[in-house]
Amino acid sequence: MIITVDELQKTTLYEEITDAITRDDDTVIEMQIQAAQSLCATYLFKYNLKPVFGDDTVEPAVAPTKKCPALANIVKIIACYFLLRQSNPNVAIELYKEDYNQAIKLLEDLRDGNNQLSELDYAEDDPETPYDESKANGVSFSSNPKRQNFF
Repeated sequence: MIITVDELQKTTLYEEITDAITRDDDTVIEMQIQAAQSLCATYLFKYNLKPVFGDDTVEPAVAPTKKCPALANIVKIIACYFLLRQSNPNVAIELYKEDYNQAIKLLEDLRDGNNQLSELDYAEDDPETPYDESKANGVSFSSNPKRQNFF
């Protein structure tokens, strides 16, 4: 995971708040972090996210909070919002909803090429396919194979 439960509790939501929401079950927090990470990955599909997020078999190759602190913060905001949706003890959820909406807007801008995180690399092009997956310049184009007519 890009962030840990401990990091989330020290930087975003206090431990007593997360304990009240999850009833002292850290697996609930881990599930919400995974859900937030997955949501971010769907928006950032054109980037090479394996070194940052890892996958089921591989741990992240870099420390995301050091390599890409903005992305780690977006995951924290979304994970907190998901946690706060579960229960709202003594928390002003409007502030988190505003942060959540801003995080989603930033992800949409990144996806659409209107903004870029300098710390993330684009996905590499697969030479086996007829189009460029890297989209390194933010623009991609392709065409259908030339048609052969037989009479």
